[in-house]
Amino acid sequence: MESLARFLVAVTELFEAEGVALKRQLVRLIVAAGLGLIIFGLVVAGLGFLLFSLFRVLAARLTPTGATLTLGVVAMSLAWGAILYVRRLLR
Repeated sequence: MESLARFLVAVTELFEAEGVALKRQLVRLIVAAGLGLIIFGLVVAGLGFLLFSLFRVLAARLTPTGATLTLGVVAMSLAWGAILYVRRLLR
């Protein structure tokens, strides 16, 4: 009977310790996800500004249609590169 009581105490202590570790890992996961969303937003905004500035430079040298076409090709190339990168990460 005493060994059963020790076993139950050990199991409850294990659950308590694992609960603390789980809580700590959940907090780390939530912080990492939040920072990831902020970083993603900054990257998208930065890429948008870069593409807009490239459009302004091209529009000064080419016709607006030519600048739009060139920028469209650049944007599609960047998107295709991102897709290939993500596919390689998921393998």
